Amino acid sequence: MSDSHNHQTWLDVALFESGDDGRIVQTFLDENRIEARTYDDKVFRYFLFLRPPRIVWRVQVRKNYFNYTVELLKSKSPSILEKALHCPSCGSLRVNYPQMTRKFVLPTIMLHLGIIFRVLEHKCYCEDCHEMWNLPERASQAAAVKLSHP
Repeated sequence: MSDSHNHQTWLDVALFESGDDGRIVQTFLDENRIEARTYDDKVFRYFLFLRPPRIVWRVQVRKNYFNYTVELLKSKSPSILEKALHCPSCGSLRVNYPQMTRKFVLPTIMLHLGIIFRVLEHKCYCEDCHEMWNLPERASQAAAVKLSHP
């Protein structure tokens, strides 16, 4: 592998709430000769994003394979992609959670202040249609809430 390949950035192709689901997609991509990784950005989650309530695993590919990967996933979509986070408006897999940018500091600081003062919540963001939404509650969390509130 060349040095320039090793320094290319990783781009998200799908987000999952289970690392095992992400690794299935990673294996699918590896079998199709696309270098991929399943990644949990703990540092961002713990320190920069005030520990969002949900953990997501990112399936990532190198920047130069991103467009090819998106086309491959459209044409040979593994069934596990049904469990990936999708935009409720356009169905895109290009979802970011939490919605804070990892490129600029000022918007992140402003969002932190909103979260600290309980004015804002962590939301998902669609990179295609720019929709923002809350993740649906997990079935186990919803059942616990219903049991505690008759």
